Amino acid sequence: MNKFRQPRPLLAGFSVYKGLGTSIYSLFAIRIINRFGDFVQLLLVLILTGKLGLSPKDAGLFVSASVIATMVGQMAIGMAADKWGKKPLLVLCQIMVSLSYLLCAISFVIRPNLIPYLILVASPFRGGTAPLTNTMVADFSPQGRLSHSFSLLYLGTNIGVALGPMAASLLYARSLLLLFSFSAVLLLLSTLLLLITVPNKHTEVQIHDDAGKSKAHIPPILWLFFSFSAVYSLTYAQNSFTLPLQFTSLYGELLGANRYATLMMVNAVVVLVCTTLLTAWTHRLGQLVSMALALLLYVAGYLMYAFCSLYTMFLVATCIWTLGEILMATNSNVFLNAYADPRLRSQSNAYLHVFSSLGHSVSPTLGGFVLLVTGYRQLWMLAAGLCFLLGLGYIALNKYLKH
Repeated sequence: MNKFRQPRPLLAGFSVYKGLGTSIYSLFAIRIINRFGDFVQLLLVLILTGKLGLSPKDAGLFVSASVIATMVGQMAIGMAADKWGKKPLLVLCQIMVSLSYLLCAISFVIRPNLIPYLILVASPFRGGTAPLTNTMVADFSPQGRLSHSFSLLYLGTNIGVALGPMAASLLYARSLLLLFSFSAVLLLLSTLLLLITVPNKHTEVQIHDDAGKSKAHIPPILWLFFSFSAVYSLTYAQNSFTLPLQFTSLYGELLGANRYATLMMVNAVVVLVCTTLLTAWTHRLGQLVSMALALLLYVAGYLMYAFCSLYTMFLVATCIWTLGEILMATNSNVFLNAYADPRLRSQSNAYLHVFSSLGHSVSPTLGGFVLLVTGYRQLWMLAAGLCFLLGLGYIALNKYLKH
């Protein structure tokens, strides 16, 4: 947001992350470990159907229940953290998920039919980890360096996501016992790192009296921002729903799947290469202007998806909207945590994740309906139109806040 504008830093490359403090670097390492070791969620459908023998219908029910449990956990733990502190609850969440996965490893040998229920038990605690981590980044970030701190956390997320699938596929091929055990051990390792290196910091407003606490509320501007995030997630999720279907239609099942996987690898490479550079180049724009620019990049990328048929152009389009993804991911958390009342910061981060999850959950249904009555070109044009309107919304919000 432009209220927090700063001059363009002279730093370049990874040097933009200098001086963020030990706690931020620890949270960066913890995010890498957690996302790298998120084997279970990554392969959840395959575990339920391929290894445990559930029907697609039953697997779908468990996955849906897991998503609902995750959102419930995000809200409940986010609200609790504002009262009881972030670090203790984050430690509790990670230990509970780790114990659940260890029990899954044991159950695979003794009673495999318990595994889906143990995964379900872990889901609320797993859901609570992301908003708690985001809140702690805001708490520990040096003054005026919030965008750099969240940029580093986003980079950690993508490093873990880039490396995790390779390890997950190897473990899945060998044994579920190994997969669950490695995931649990990595979670315990990151929890140990959290306990040793990150202090239990409380915001100054937590010492206020009860009367002061009763006045804390989430401002209307953030509720509007949450709604924008849901619309953004609805359009973004088409990359994982519509795009593979379109590639199957264009290139056939095998070649289409291979080319889609290559496209997602390009997406990951662009994120890893360009995050630090974009953070430095757009730092002075303000969060809302940066997000409006991000939506214009999505418009360009999605319109190319609508009209191109050459694979090379799909690659170019992916590079374009991935730059928008970077800008959205690194600026939305900064805006939220700068505007949220520190007494409700964890709860606000939880709401952001819940609204985003709602957008993701609606996206396949909406995309499937549009494809049923029209086609891929019309769907991408609709997504581009929504992105354009959303970009205008961010610009209007920016003008409103400047008055």
